[in-house]
Amino acid sequence: MTALSNVPAQIAQALQNHHDLIALTDVNTSIRYGQLADFIERLQTYMPTAAPVAVFGKPSAAFGAAVTACVVFGRPFVHLDPAMPHDVLRNIIDELGIGVIFHAEPPATGQLPQSCACFDVAALAQNLNDQPARPVVGAQVAPDDIIYIVATSGTTGKPKCIPVTQTSAFLSYEWRDAYTPYGPDDRVGCYIFAIWEMFRPLRKGATICFAQFNELMSPLDLVKFWHRHAVTEMLFTPSALENALQALPATAITGVALQRIILNGEVVSDDLIAAVHAKLPHVKLWNLYSICETHDIAITDVTQRQSNSGPVSVGVPMPHLRAVVLDDSDQVCPEGQPGLLHFEGPQMLGPGYINRPDETALRFRNLTLQGRGVRLYDTGDQGYVDAQGAVFVMGRIAHMLKLRGHSIQTRELVETLRAYIGFGQAVPWIKDIAGRGKALIIYYSSDADQAAQNDRNWALGTGQIRIPSALSKVMRKDLPAYCIPSYLVRLDEIPIHAVSGKCDFKSLPDITLAQIDDHAALDALPTIVQCAKVMGCSVSDLDPALSLHAQGGDSLMAVTLLLALEEIYSRSVDFDFALNVPLGRLHDILAKTESTPEPHTAFTRKGILLTGVTGFLGSRVLAAAARALPADQVIYCVIREKRNAPTDRLLRIAKDQSVDPDRLVLIAGSIDEARFGLDAPGYGALVSCVTSVIHCAAMVNLAVDRRHTQTWSQTGITIILQFCDDAGADLRFTSSSAVFPDTGGPYPEARTTVFDGSSGYGAAKIEAEAQISASNVPAAIVRLPSLYDLAAPNAKDIYEIIMKACMAMNAVPEGFTFRMVDVHEVANFLVGLPAGKGQAFYNFAPDAFVTPEMIPAGFAVLPLQTWLRDAPLSEAERALIASDTSVLRAASCFDHGAAQTAWGQITGTPLAAAADPQALVARRFTSSSQRSP
Repeated sequence: MTALSNVPAQIAQALQNHHDLIALTDVNTSIRYGQLADFIERLQTYMPTAAPVAVFGKPSAAFGAAVTACVVFGRPFVHLDPAMPHDVLRNIIDELGIGVIFHAEPPATGQLPQSCACFDVAALAQNLNDQPARPVVGAQVAPDDIIYIVATSGTTGKPKCIPVTQTSAFLSYEWRDAYTPYGPDDRVGCYIFAIWEMFRPLRKGATICFAQFNELMSPLDLVKFWHRHAVTEMLFTPSALENALQALPATAITGVALQRIILNGEVVSDDLIAAVHAKLPHVKLWNLYSICETHDIAITDVTQRQSNSGPVSVGVPMPHLRAVVLDDSDQVCPEGQPGLLHFEGPQMLGPGYINRPDETALRFRNLTLQGRGVRLYDTGDQGYVDAQGAVFVMGRIAHMLKLRGHSIQTRELVETLRAYIGFGQAVPWIKDIAGRGKALIIYYSSDADQAAQNDRNWALGTGQIRIPSALSKVMRKDLPAYCIPSYLVRLDEIPIHAVSGKCDFKSLPDITLAQIDDHAALDALPTIVQCAKVMGCSVSDLDPALSLHAQGGDSLMAVTLLLALEEIYSRSVDFDFALNVPLGRLHDILAKTESTPEPHTAFTRKGILLTGVTGFLGSRVLAAAARALPADQVIYCVIREKRNAPTDRLLRIAKDQSVDPDRLVLIAGSIDEARFGLDAPGYGALVSCVTSVIHCAAMVNLAVDRRHTQTWSQTGITIILQFCDDAGADLRFTSSSAVFPDTGGPYPEARTTVFDGSSGYGAAKIEAEAQISASNVPAAIVRLPSLYDLAAPNAKDIYEIIMKACMAMNAVPEGFTFRMVDVHEVANFLVGLPAGKGQAFYNFAPDAFVTPEMIPAGFAVLPLQTWLRDAPLSEAERALIASDTSVLRAASCFDHGAAQTAWGQITGTPLAAAADPQALVARRFTSSSQRSP
């Protein structure tokens, strides 16, 4: 393939022709074509010459720049979705032999293997020149070379990697230009389901506009996205578009630049076409039939289609493909007769699945038809071809289903399901649920013993049942969310087609939605009633202590729920709350039913402000402060809304720490909310009372990517610093020794910067330290290692987890070394520090380590990797440790002169007294209470 007869050359030419136009844009960043060319030239240094690469991150301008560079260089890439389980990401990387990963957003700790070279493309995209030093030249590629690889997560977590060839991409792009042409005036909306669509318009100088997740989930935000970027085209699955349109007003949506919508991934209904015509009357609607294994197949304009005029066609296949419909005996069906859809076309069919010979042989079939040898791709769809050659898709057949654009391998799903419930036969199927869209249903048969066991384990009775929340929860540990069935239907027997001898899918019963019991609904909370409507179940089926998500609801249901709740409660409802907050708690939050004191009357006594009081450290600081403060002073505690009411949680902590509740004043708010969510008089009253702030809250999570943890930390510390400034209060900030590596040193009691391999937790703390240093607030920045309580271990601490695993297997990893300090001593230090006028750093990390010599006799010493392989850890814990095994040999040392001096002034003892590794080992490695049952 030479000249402009391949995609790399076409994009390279567009970089020159349109250098002053915007190529990629998101909510924060815009990159012009000339700047994109400069970025591509920069990335060449890091691009391998032979192997495929991976690009990690949600779609964004930086992500788009990275994948475009891969295409221009002729280097096949695979997208790594941050939402995939860590094990799935690693499986994809191993399957493809990936050595280089470009990340458009920081990965979470343990999310990507250390064995790969990782490069931050967002950093490389800073300060781009308007044009590169020399024109970018597209790579010379062969027709069968791979342009990109689509990796599905797989129903059981094992990836299926689908290579797409250069020639199939080029031919499909050229063919579709006749139907959906692009030019410099086009602005194409893009998100994770449609990233493969971005290269078509980039060839022609169009702008790719990346949507954020909340903009896709909220119909009103989606319309704002269209307005903000003047989007002219966007691709949707029918389910996603139908859900958005249903939630929008019945009147036409005006003022949007949208000109066409492309539907892909599911069968298109007449109702959806009518909804688009009513609400977006000026938009042209296209029905696209495409499959990764064949790239594009067919497209047709359905804008003017009349309702009830027969099945919706996906159009006539492109010239490079021929539709072949086979019956159950692999005989060609005559026109109009439904059968199993296959396609023939040597230039379009891919080579098969990487390292999956059995799956390739199953789906890419070599047959002899009518005396001619052919290679066909089995689409997994049922359909037919009419006299004009148009293809009609009726739905999926048994071995693969499509739900909201996701592929579900049914045989793998059935095998996985067998670990949870007993059955003889099971048939997964997708059905429309009376106005609530499509749902995954498992139809199954079981004998008496299996049925009795299912009833004992999961309360599965006869007939139809929405999947119990407990079963849904455990299945989510092994399966992607879209593979969790919404309903289980027990049948006496699976219906069999009289001719084919296979399951008669048309005879599978429909789901009958439970009617809302008017009497029960009268006594139920609005959140329960609306959730029951959304999920199609009765009020009595729902548990107010569980969330929509925990009871089998999905993201599309959450959108419908939040819109209903916004109308009922007359206030904005956060998407994450609608999906994840327990329904009873959600009502309390929205209705503000909790009785809390008036802020301006409750804040009258002098005292300190404490954050993170419900945490492991914060609760001990609460106890230390109650002992140290004058009797007339109080502790103001900031506690955010969660599963339990803030008042209940504060009282429980007070009881556990033997603190008089009268010494405590609750601020039912959040540190990432301006003024902690207080009104002006209440905030003013609080400011006048507080003399010092101890900030123990950690707005971080090791399972969340670095960018989000840094954003959370930045927001929280900004609010805290503003409060300290307003109150004239000093700040004691609990930072972490994670601002330095686990090995090396001595590290100073001074400012630091993000280092290679820094975790999201460490990076967030470094960001917070920098903000404090840049402020005028007098502050003590106290860097802490892991903390222990001999009597009550912190089950979330990594070293407590490791020690528990060591006890369970009676073995430790070779060279096992780490540092922990007594949480009570840290609490005393934070409370006892005098209020300073300036800023100081304290490395509260004495040179007191748990070492191999301290481990009691009788414990086996295993090679590190052997211990990690065999240790009784969750997969998340194992992946976290494997991502940086230095945590098992954490022997870093620190300068701690300032901490030593301050500790001596407070206690009169050496800093080493704050840690007792011998006592820790004696308690953790000999106590039978620590052994796993």
